[in-house]
Amino acid sequence: MTRNLFDTNVFAHLADWQAQGLKTALAVLIGVDGSSPRPIGAQIGVAEDRRSVGMISSGCAEEAIIAEAIKAIDTDTHHTIRYGKDSPYLDIVLPCGSGLDVFISTRGIREMTQAALQLHETRQIAYVRYDAMADICVEDAPTHKSIAYPPDYRLHVFGAGQQLLQFAQIAQLAGYKIIAHSPDAAALEVLKSQGMEVANMTHQSRFDPTAFDAHSAVLTLFHQHDLELAALQAALNSKASFIGALGSRKTHAQRQAHLAQTPTKRPFSDISGPIGLDIGATDPAEISISILAQLIERRRKA
Repeated sequence: MTRNLFDTNVFAHLADWQAQGLKTALAVLIGVDGSSPRPIGAQIGVAEDRRSVGMISSGCAEEAIIAEAIKAIDTDTHHTIRYGKDSPYLDIVLPCGSGLDVFISTRGIREMTQAALQLHETRQIAYVRYDAMADICVEDAPTHKSIAYPPDYRLHVFGAGQQLLQFAQIAQLAGYKIIAHSPDAAALEVLKSQGMEVANMTHQSRFDPTAFDAHSAVLTLFHQHDLELAALQAALNSKASFIGALGSRKTHAQRQAHLAQTPTKRPFSDISGPIGLDIGATDPAEISISILAQLIERRRKA
């Protein structure tokens, strides 16, 4: 399976490498003296063949961190090392002038990976806690020292034609897991060939609100707006963190009139419509970028 190598969830990659019989290590940013482009808890997963995923310093110290992780794999050790300010590595200078404390460990990584994946399989958050005495561990409840690792964020995308294709492809490049619903068999075949999950739908299709959990978004990109109503109704009865619908303000008002006929757990105002940031987008690719930008904005500000 192809995975995005800049990924905030390194556990799926670690599991892949471990399944191939490779030894692995995990590097975690545990302290910042000054400023940092990445937050406390940023991680890099490393395999013994030098494959890696994740980022800690946005490129300034990654090669050194990976090399240190390889040494840890060879010696089966764990330790903390500083990069940048007051570091013993004088040749690694961070442009921001900060010091980054990175904890590198190989101990219990396989067990920790499995614990995280088990939580993610049930769509729960894995909480990764660093302890100088107890190494790194995964728990199902937060503490003041833990870092939240939510499961993969899913985009349930409803649409057809070029708009569906363009958005799904751009969002996949950004690292999102796509579940595409469409009556457009040709579009679904293309997306399936690109590794996306697909489902055929018709005017009679109905959707289970529990499929749209708190780690997901529901996006309707139809120009035939009668096709979207069942999906939006289910979304308004779900825990989806973001709901958006394509169309003009006039279309959005008509959408509201239709959905008002059936009570839902959430108000109609929870639907962002017309979806997308107002950047003057005109073609499917630009519209897709405006939608994805709005989704990212909402997620990061939440």
